[in-house]
Amino acid sequence: MNFWDNFEKDKHLIIAHRGARSIRAENTMSAFVQSLGKCDMVEFDVGFSRDGVAVIIHDDTLERTSDVRDHKEFKAPYNVVDYDYAQLLKLDFGSWFVKEDPFGTIKKDEGLKSELDKLDIQRILTLDELLAFLKKNKMIANIEIKDAKETRFDEIAAKEVLKIVEKHNMKDMVCISSFNHEYLKQIHDLAPDIEIAALQEDHHPANLVEYLKGLHVKSYNPDFDITDETLVKKLNNAGFFVNVYTVNKRSDIEKLFNWGVKSVFTDFPQEN
Repeated sequence: MNFWDNFEKDKHLIIAHRGARSIRAENTMSAFVQSLGKCDMVEFDVGFSRDGVAVIIHDDTLERTSDVRDHKEFKAPYNVVDYDYAQLLKLDFGSWFVKEDPFGTIKKDEGLKSELDKLDIQRILTLDELLAFLKKNKMIANIEIKDAKETRFDEIAAKEVLKIVEKHNMKDMVCISSFNHEYLKQIHDLAPDIEIAALQEDHHPANLVEYLKGLHVKSYNPDFDITDETLVKKLNNAGFFVNVYTVNKRSDIEKLFNWGVKSVFTDFPQEN
């Protein structure tokens, strides 16, 4: 069995981007709980604490998605890699969502705020914890390894993520993606049977088909802004799956599926 055997051959897939992040704080356990039964797959981001714990967070810094400014022991620029996991556990990664209402969903739904107010404090998740939860709930995952090239974890990021995937015996249940395509090469060298996907923004690499073949990927995950029907058909004809991020309008999702896109990443899995 391989990764794509988890799905019906011609099924169009909905991927919950950082969990159900339009109604819960992104990359928190509450966001992944809310994703269950509302998507085909969840996507999340992996970075590292100073002491080498693989943690679930999108940004390189803590400021946007936690209450880090309320804690005196943390100092600007609040880099994730500057703090041990035990320190990161002191932070609340959920309350900012209620204050910011980044998608306007709380304003539109009176009951949502009361739901959020009843939640426990959302602590930072580890990859180990999240994979255990996903395996228990038979949920497929796209793991994005954040680019760690400016940190001491650059050389070991791919290896450490793979180690945790193997610990949970989930090699057939995960796809590992990254904007740092060197990590994909490392994953392929270490575990050629695991699914990998090339993330891309701004522009496409030259000689794209040959480039992707050189990476040994089956999947290309481009930004919606650089995706068109010609690209999708070209890649499909060359044997690649195209998975597009981040798409929040139903009409755009339907258009992409009509073009032949395999999957879309969305912040609104509950509405699709």
